[in-house]
Amino acid sequence: MNMKKLGAILFGCIMAGAVLVGCGGQQGNQAGTHDTQIKIGTLTHLNASEERINEVMKKIDEETDVKLAHDYAYYDKLTSMLMGLESGSVKEVSLYNSVAQYLINRNDKLAIVEHSGMNLEDSFCCAVRTEDKQLKADLDKAIGEMKADGTLDKFVKTYITDLKKGEEPPAVTMPTNNGKKLKIAVTGDLPPLDLVLTDGTPAGFNTAVLAEIGKRLNMDVEIVQIDSAARASALASKKVDVVFWVAVPKGDSKVPADIDKPQNMEMTTPYYQDRIVHVGLKK
Repeated sequence: MNMKKLGAILFGCIMAGAVLVGCGGQQGNQAGTHDTQIKIGTLTHLNASEERINEVMKKIDEETDVKLAHDYAYYDKLTSMLMGLESGSVKEVSLYNSVAQYLINRNDKLAIVEHSGMNLEDSFCCAVRTEDKQLKADLDKAIGEMKADGTLDKFVKTYITDLKKGEEPPAVTMPTNNGKKLKIAVTGDLPPLDLVLTDGTPAGFNTAVLAEIGKRLNMDVEIVQIDSAARASALASKKVDVVFWVAVPKGDSKVPADIDKPQNMEMTTPYYQDRIVHVGLKK
């Protein structure tokens, strides 16, 4: 992705609007609070439609104290969504907190928008075809081992929490020459999580995770960069073997667990969790 555009700029989770968790930023950096209906930009989900997301979020509003009356608009790319925010097409954008902090550190026009009572969170998984039972088992095993031996925690520090202001996530070397190839779809458009640099070099947390998975499975990894909206069809058509990342509501979320799960696809065990926030222009 074009980092200059990004510097100017979820649930997915991003399912994220539904899946959005509120409020991660500094008190002095808030764009404001709302209790009225606003249009919110979110990245296209794997399967759930705008209508379905708005229906679910309206129900959540009615059952909680948020009372935001969400109206979500889908975008296929983060850069396009941020342009929509800049132009006023949407008033806020739904993002994971790690992504929001990355952007705010590079654009002083942006700030977290606080919404009272909003507390939603996503788990990040991989998606595979239902028929690929052995691949899912292998992925689950690798993720489980990475949790147990501290590799995932190390990656979180290196690629997310310990990044200095203005610093880019480190580049990642994909495993090669091992024989079998694993084609993995990434958006490359959600730094510091999912990132492909302008020269095609993979970087960021998700690519580090998939590179490590490839090493542990003794497989080459080929990254296939795909817009958010095209991920499910790429997996179903066997253009790719795995979709990286897929967000699912964490724990006992009021968002249905299967809201974004296409038929004939299965999710791996989660490898990361992040809360969802809204970002707006500073007032």
